[in-house]
Amino acid sequence: MFYAAGRSNAKRAYGLYKQGLWFYAQKDYHNAYYNFSKISRFSKLYHIALLKQGQCALNVGDKKSAYSKFKHLGNISHDVHLAPYALYNAALINMEHKKYSHAYRKFKTIYKKYPDSDFKKASAYQLGVLCKDKKPHAAKEFFMEYIEYAPYGRYAKAAAQNMLESGLVLNDEEKYNIANALYYSFEYNEALKYAGMSDTAAAAALCAKIYEHSGSIRKALSYYLKALAICDETLEPEEVSSIIGRYLALSKEPKKDTCAFLLKQTKKTAAYPAVLFAYANYLTKLSAIKCYQAVYSKYPASYWAPESLRNVIMYSYETGYSKKAKQLAQDYLGKYKNTKSAPAVKFWYGKILSEEKKTAEAGRVFKELISESPDSYYAYVAYNLLCGRQTPLNSVNLGKIPKGGNFSKNDLKQIFNNDKTPVTLAYLGDIEALEELRVHNDFAASYIAYKKNNFPYAIYYANKGFEKLKVKPAHSDARYKLLYPLAYTDKINNNSTKFAQNPYLMLALIREESGFNPEALSPAGASGLMQLMPQTASALGFGNVGAQDLFNPDLNIKLGIKYFSDLKNMFNQTEMLAVLSYNGGPYNVQMWTSDLEHKSFDEFVEDIPYLETQNYIKKVFGSYWNYARIYGKN
Repeated sequence: MFYAAGRSNAKRAYGLYKQGLWFYAQKDYHNAYYNFSKISRFSKLYHIALLKQGQCALNVGDKKSAYSKFKHLGNISHDVHLAPYALYNAALINMEHKKYSHAYRKFKTIYKKYPDSDFKKASAYQLGVLCKDKKPHAAKEFFMEYIEYAPYGRYAKAAAQNMLESGLVLNDEEKYNIANALYYSFEYNEALKYAGMSDTAAAAALCAKIYEHSGSIRKALSYYLKALAICDETLEPEEVSSIIGRYLALSKEPKKDTCAFLLKQTKKTAAYPAVLFAYANYLTKLSAIKCYQAVYSKYPASYWAPESLRNVIMYSYETGYSKKAKQLAQDYLGKYKNTKSAPAVKFWYGKILSEEKKTAEAGRVFKELISESPDSYYAYVAYNLLCGRQTPLNSVNLGKIPKGGNFSKNDLKQIFNNDKTPVTLAYLGDIEALEELRVHNDFAASYIAYKKNNFPYAIYYANKGFEKLKVKPAHSDARYKLLYPLAYTDKINNNSTKFAQNPYLMLALIREESGFNPEALSPAGASGLMQLMPQTASALGFGNVGAQDLFNPDLNIKLGIKYFSDLKNMFNQTEMLAVLSYNGGPYNVQMWTSDLEHKSFDEFVEDIPYLETQNYIKKVFGSYWNYARIYGKN
């Protein structure tokens, strides 16, 4: 009897919450408040209902009721999401009413008790404000903590200005952090002033970005060069590569000559292997390989060493030195297990073993590859070899794509790592509350973006989350649905049927072209979901098509799939070549395929001269492989 009563009460609580949420969405905050207030204090939803009551009261300007609910929630809850949110909002109301001692105690509680919460960082700013007159050194620590954590946060500009007005002595790192916050606040002159006071590579790079933004290209080049010339381990490798890329883009000299100049300027700095790696792009094949050999042999611990060694392995294999390639691959896999190019090296190591007729050993390597990097393009080609076939030139058509968007409670537990409050809010469909709580989790950010139909951001955050996982989960894990979302499925299915194409491959193509952003626009003028040029679209037989027309998802998908169908016909129904043509252009592909009869398709892909197109075909078929394994019935 008690069990039945419990289920009935739980059902009533969920019904009240859903009804309150509906009123909340209509901005009828009084009725929403009433529904949330009827949820029993014995319900599992009681604490969340208090949060919603506080939000309703805030929305109608009733600060007294809002404070009462937030204070009560902060006192009774120990939830790492609800408690700091409630205490923070209660403290802000204290600040408005000039009850500074009460506010200080609440911010300090958040700061000490919830160190992993975003509200701890926001509290640091507020504590800085409260301390700045009587305890300026303590205020400095609080402000600097906030600035360093969130240089583009809502309080970053104010925190920076408070620091500058304090008159306290600043070290180089603090000057840079303040300059960085001012840069993100578009205060370029002030940012330049304080970045110029800091004699570090990061500060020089920031000055360069500011000068580039203002159109002072010569000064930008000078500061980018300075950043490289004094480069040390404090600059992230990706930032070093970005600085080199910007210098090459801004310089009017030939790229090869520019790289040669940069090599002289960076000889004894941490940037040297990065410049050497970049230099290889503008050399003949053999000279490039010598550069790569120098990078991995002389700078084996550098960020650029694994990819350099991979290039040497491929060159050795392509020129007939399989034994050397095998030896180098073994060396690579012993040193660089968790790097971006590890799946490629493992695949080619397995393929060499297969060619040596060491079938069992090759099979073990391919299975390891699929287990360790199940979502990579190389898992796709390894799977095909395990099945006894070469990389297929055409994908397997698995029929229509299912509709997406639904997540079970078990799915939500996987996405939110079994974190009770976010799982409950997601299950209830309260995306706004979920967003307000600032759950510190890439997959949470991805889920929120997904539910708001912001698929590019959903993919971006999910990708960040997967990069941090040491062990990749099984394909049934719901987090893959965020990384490979389903969108526009009806339109893709219908047009794929109309033009006799594989809908899963078209879905993968759209993901890689635009991230499902219907308003995507490339620098060259390619528009919409399938990134079509207006002149290309107009030549497909459906009348004149303007750039704005291509932002229409219905038209864009129809024209994009029709264009792909035409490319496939041009290349004798070969999907791999049609995908290449979609990015690299049919004329280029026709030139490249003259070598195809002399090598396997896997070698052909690795030897595509345009790196962007080479990566593109791997991305598209990697996405196809993932869509097939996540959603396919076979």
